[in-house]
Amino acid sequence: MSATPREIGTLIVVVLKANHLPNKRHIGKQDPYCVVTVNGEKRRTKAIKRGGQHPEWDEEVRFTLYEDTSDLGNWDAQGDGSPPPPPPKERGPKKIKGGKTMRLACFADDPREPDLIGETDVDLTEVLTKGETDEWFTLMNKDKFSGKVYLELTFWSNARTSSREEAHTKASEE
Repeated sequence: MSATPREIGTLIVVVLKANHLPNKRHIGKQDPYCVVTVNGEKRRTKAIKRGGQHPEWDEEVRFTLYEDTSDLGNWDAQGDGSPPPPPPKERGPKKIKGGKTMRLACFADDPREPDLIGETDVDLTEVLTKGETDEWFTLMNKDKFSGKVYLELTFWSNARTSSREEAHTKASEE
């Protein structure tokens, strides 16, 4: 029996715009879109018709983040009956299922087969600790610069929300 992973919070990714994307179409402008992957879950923006090298999506995708419980529950693996390790302190950062990395890939839409423009891995440590961040991320394809994508990242922690609600409840009772 496996433990059900506990929900930590929600990661909100706003894919705003890109610039300097190489044109993958020989005639006309490409129809770019982005795919965001967190813990194996994929979300996709709409393709911007004739978006070319400087598309603007301004599109939001959301992911529910879960605590990584893969190393919990194996405490009695030796069968010696020793007690489980103490639970992690609440102040420390939680281990997130799938790690603290998000994959961003940009494609040129094509009826036959989409063409990869570029991709990058985004470290989520800053957004998970500060709550929000926004910046340009550089796309690479075969070790070559393939443009930049501007993202706004926001993390809504379930723990933070519940402690605020408790404080509000205590204040209203007094």
